[in-house]
Amino acid sequence: MKLIDTIAGWFRRLRQRSRDSKRKKRDRSLAKTSWEKINVIEFEGKVFIAYETIPIVCIDVIDSNIPEVIAQARKDYLSWKEKFEQ
Repeated sequence: MKLIDTIAGWFRRLRQRSRDSKRKKRDRSLAKTSWEKINVIEFEGKVFIAYETIPIVCIDVIDSNIPEVIAQARKDYLSWKEKFEQ
C-alpha cells in the first residue's frame, strides 16, 4: 500500500503543478492583453485613455495622476475578464 500511496501522491503533486502552471500562464496572458488593449492615444488634439485604439475617456477631465488611472483601468479590465470569461 505504501507504494500505491507514494504513486498517488506523486500524481497529485504533478496535477497541482500543472494547474499552477496553467494559472500563471493565463495570468501572464491576461496581463499582456490588458497592456495591449488599454492605452493612451491622441485624437483630434486631445489625449484619451483608449481601448483597442478607440478613445474612451478624455484625460483632460481626469483630476488624478494619469499613470495611476491607466493602471487602475487595466486592473478593472482584468477583473472583468476574470469574472466573465472563465
